Amino acid sequence: MTREQTIEAIRIMQAFVDGKEVEFKWGSMDWNSTDKPEWNWSAYDYRIKPTATLRPWTADEVPLGAWMRSKRNPQDRMLIHWVSSQADRELWLGKNEHSIDGGKNWLPCGVVEEAK
Repeated sequence: MTREQTIEAIRIMQAFVDGKEVEFKWGSMDWNSTDKPEWNWSAYDYRIKPTATLRPWTADEVPLGAWMRSKRNPQDRMLIHWVSSQADRELWLGKNEHSIDGGKNWLPCGVVEEAK
């Protein structure tokens, strides 16, 4: 192992110790989660499992006609009927959630981007 590879291995092992999920793979196979890594660096690749992130909607992604409610006061609802500013959409992300099925299911006011 090179010095850089050792630094990366330590970073991954420390993340595991800290309770983060670790994945491994061999060759071209897909990444697999493990709760008991072997730490066989010559046979497997290891990484900290990527996590999904939430970002504000772009103007084109705002679901016009959906209901939006405050997380703080869920009884307060409004119909999304216009595309607001980027600053407002960023505010919506943290303070509100939306429903496209008349209030049966509530989702974040943004886009979940899966980690790669």
